[in-house]
Amino acid sequence: MLPELFKEKMKTLLSEKEYTEFIDAFEEDEDRHHALRINPLKVKEHLDFCKEAVPWEENGYYYDADETPGKHPYHEAGLYYIQEPSAMAPVHFLDPNPGDKVLDLCAAPGGKSTQIACRMNSEGILVTNEINRDRAKILSLNIERLGIKNALVLNEDSGHLAEIFEGYFDKILVDAPCSGEGMFRKNEEAFSEWSPDNVRMCADRQKEILDNAARMLVPGGKLVYSTCTFSPEENEMNVSEFLDRNPDFHVTCADLVGGMENGRLEFAGEGCNPEVTESVRLWPHKVRGEGHFLCVFKRDGEEGQDKSGYIPGGKNIKAKSEMIKAFNSFADECFENGFSLPDGIIISFGDQLYLSPDKMPGINGLKVIRPGLHLGTVKKDRFEPSHALALAISKENVKLSVDLPSDSNEIKQYLNGQTLRLSDSSFAGKGSAKGWCLVTTDGYSIGWGKLASGMLKNHYPKGLRINY
Repeated sequence: MLPELFKEKMKTLLSEKEYTEFIDAFEEDEDRHHALRINPLKVKEHLDFCKEAVPWEENGYYYDADETPGKHPYHEAGLYYIQEPSAMAPVHFLDPNPGDKVLDLCAAPGGKSTQIACRMNSEGILVTNEINRDRAKILSLNIERLGIKNALVLNEDSGHLAEIFEGYFDKILVDAPCSGEGMFRKNEEAFSEWSPDNVRMCADRQKEILDNAARMLVPGGKLVYSTCTFSPEENEMNVSEFLDRNPDFHVTCADLVGGMENGRLEFAGEGCNPEVTESVRLWPHKVRGEGHFLCVFKRDGEEGQDKSGYIPGGKNIKAKSEMIKAFNSFADECFENGFSLPDGIIISFGDQLYLSPDKMPGINGLKVIRPGLHLGTVKKDRFEPSHALALAISKENVKLSVDLPSDSNEIKQYLNGQTLRLSDSSFAGKGSAKGWCLVTTDGYSIGWGKLASGMLKNHYPKGLRINY
């Protein structure tokens, strides 16, 4: 099923023995590996799905092929993200930390952005961008599902971002659009889209994206470039040419884990920069995952030499007082005394309220999908909480909650959008409860309901409802 021209190309690149091992890896379906990442923002304990750990991701676990974690209520509650194991490697080398300013430049559908956010523990600024608007919306939904509070989700071109964010980010991930050869075993549709012309087109596009990313990195900052392809034109050759165009960048030595290998100098051609040998390859016949390539660049200079206090676009403007008053009325009714949201300012985006971290870049002049944590909608003088808010808080934060066990018919009915009749005993002695109610499954928040007279009116978003 592999494209013949692809096989011919790989045969010229690899030794006869390695080529045979490489091709054999595509023919054995049992060699495919399935994995997920636990979301430490929500859950600390080991879940039943989790088997052996992924070597390069502390929250990554392989799961058995006959498991279906994507159909479990825990998936909708954002307890984990299903992600191909090799795709977890770039963020391992990016090593984001709480308080960093991080850009994920080509972010959809959100696997690496959510991985970055988990490493940041909701502290610092995460700008996550996708140029395709439909894919940017999917990215935004995954940011929401995992309860991430500090992300600015954009739908921008890399060139426009480079004009606004020049010299701003501490760390940048460029998981570049590529020819997708590494996904041939996982996604058969990639076969039909592959061609030598597409490889060359991807390589040219990657050069532009990489150069724009370089402009946005602070001195001493780290940039990780990655692809899910084997093509030298998109990998070692692009690394060598990037170093030639950007002499203030150098490749840093990466510690190899779990069968990874260094990039191959011979793939880059004569006269290439020898630093390409410090790049990293994940081969499907050598690691428990699909094909991947990455390279860690560091910009010359001392870390932390950014412009002190500089916020691109200026500070965001606080929402009107009447809108904040409507939210505060909801908060007084819903939240337990003593609970407060993370530090930040409440801003308006039309009739929508968002909690924006204090130092989040200004949104004027940007194509914004999600500017921080979506709190909800102001409708005249009342406030309706968002699904994102439910997924970002816990039952300990609210006065009223109801738990629907993950193996119950009730949670299936809830996720299907049905109204539920609940006994007073479901509310832990709260009696004839009334008002906004946080719905949980096995204690994990999953959405909102509106309670009155023992009936829970369903507020699970229509676009997310599941037919079991």
